[in-house]
Amino acid sequence: MISPDTIVAVATPHGFGGISVVRLSGSSSKNIVLSVSVSSSKRALSFKHRTITLVKLKDQNNNIFEDAVIAFFKAPESYTGEDLFEISCHGNPSIVNKILSICCLNGARLAEPGEFTKRSFLNGKIDLVQAEAVASLIHSKTEETASLNFKMLRGELSSVIKNLKQDLITLLSKIEFELDISEEDLQPNLQKESHTLLKSCKMFLQKALNNHSAYRILNRGASVVLCGPPNVGKSTLLNFLAGSDLAITSPQPGTTRDAIEGSVSLGGLPATLIDTAGLRSSGDEIESEGVVRAKERILSADCSVHLSDIDNISRVSPKELGKSHVFVVNKSDLINNKTLSLLKKQHPDHCFVSAKTGYGTGVLLDLIKNNILPSPSLSSSVPIITQRQKNIILKIQDHIQNTLLLLSQKEDVHYDLVSIELRDALIQLDSVLGKTVTDDILDLVFNSFCVGK
Repeated sequence: MISPDTIVAVATPHGFGGISVVRLSGSSSKNIVLSVSVSSSKRALSFKHRTITLVKLKDQNNNIFEDAVIAFFKAPESYTGEDLFEISCHGNPSIVNKILSICCLNGARLAEPGEFTKRSFLNGKIDLVQAEAVASLIHSKTEETASLNFKMLRGELSSVIKNLKQDLITLLSKIEFELDISEEDLQPNLQKESHTLLKSCKMFLQKALNNHSAYRILNRGASVVLCGPPNVGKSTLLNFLAGSDLAITSPQPGTTRDAIEGSVSLGGLPATLIDTAGLRSSGDEIESEGVVRAKERILSADCSVHLSDIDNISRVSPKELGKSHVFVVNKSDLINNKTLSLLKKQHPDHCFVSAKTGYGTGVLLDLIKNNILPSPSLSSSVPIITQRQKNIILKIQDHIQNTLLLLSQKEDVHYDLVSIELRDALIQLDSVLGKTVTDDILDLVFNSFCVGK
C-alpha cells in the first residue's frame, strides 16, 4: 500500500560539492515547498510542470538562508507518479541538512532507502525489473554493465518477458480448448507445435541464465585465485599485479597461510586476485587448514591460475581447478631466451611469466579475462540482472521442462497436467515483473537502494 506521507531525501551524494539536490514527493509536497520558499522576483510564486523556478529559501523564522532552483514534476508525469519537487542548492551539508529539517517541520518525513523508486513501482510507472535496474545502474562498475542496466531500465527485458508470457498464454488457450472440446483431429498439430514453442522458450531462458553469470562478473568484478605448490611465486605475482606489497614473500615454503586479496583491472574488468596457501601435504595444522581453504577458494572462483616454476613445470587435473583455469610458469627470468622458446614449444598451453620483472604479465591478464568472459560483449543480449530474477527463471525453466516431458508422450498426452504446468509458469513470470509479489520481497529489493532514490 502506498503511504500517504510526503517524503524528502537528498538525491545527491553526501559531502561538499558544487551542488546538492533535495527531492520531495507526495500530495503535500507543493504546500511544503511553498512554505519554505519565497519568490526571487516581485511576482507571486508558482510552479509549472517541468519548469525550473529561482527561489529564496527561508527558515522557520522567515529568515532567508539560501538561493535555490526548484524543478516541479506534476502527478502523474513524474518519476514517482506523485507531485515531485527537486530543490537544487549549494553543495554544503549544513545547508542540505537545514532544508531537510525545515521540510520535516512543515509536514514531510525522511524517505526510507529506495522509497522514491518503490512509489514509482507501486504507482505503475515502472515494473519490478525496471526498479531493480535502477539500483544496478547506480552501482555499475563498467561502461558495458551501465549500458545493459540502462536497457533494462528502458524496459527491454520486461518487453521480452511479456512476449514470452503472451506465447505461453496463447499456448495455454489452445490446451484449454483441447480439454474443453475433446474432439479428435480438431487440433492435429497441437502436440508438435506446443513442443516446438516450448523448446524455443527453454533455449531463451537458458541463454538468459548463461548471460547472468557474465553480467554478474562484469557488474561486480571477477574472483581470480592464484594457486599451486609452495614457493613458486604466487605472492610475488600478486604483489606485482596489484602494484603493492600485500603479501609477505620469502624463500621459506609455506609462508602464506591464509588468503590475501588484491585488486586489479583486466582490460576494464574489475577483478580480485586471491593469493592462497601452497598446495601440499603438511604436518602443520595451521598450514593444512590453509590448504583446505585454498581448495575451497579454487572451486568457487571465476578463474583459477595454477602456478609452477621454471624448474618444475607441474600440472594438475582440470577438475581440481574449477570451471575456468589458466596454467602459468613463473620465474622465466632465470633462463635464457633460447631455453624459454624451447619450453614454450613443449608447453603451448602454459603462459610463461616473471613475477619479478613483469615479463608476460600483460599476456596473462588478457588470458585470464578471455577465460572468464569468452564472449566479447553482452551488448546485444538481454540478461537477467539480479539473483531474484535468476531464481524465478530457474523455476519457470523447471515448469517448461516438465511440460516438454509431458508432451513427449507418444500416446495419451495428459493435457490437464500440461495446463497446470503452464499456469504455474505464468504465475512465476508475473512475479518477475512484480505483478504478484509479497511485501517481504519488495522490502528486500528496495532496502538495497540508496536513500533519495
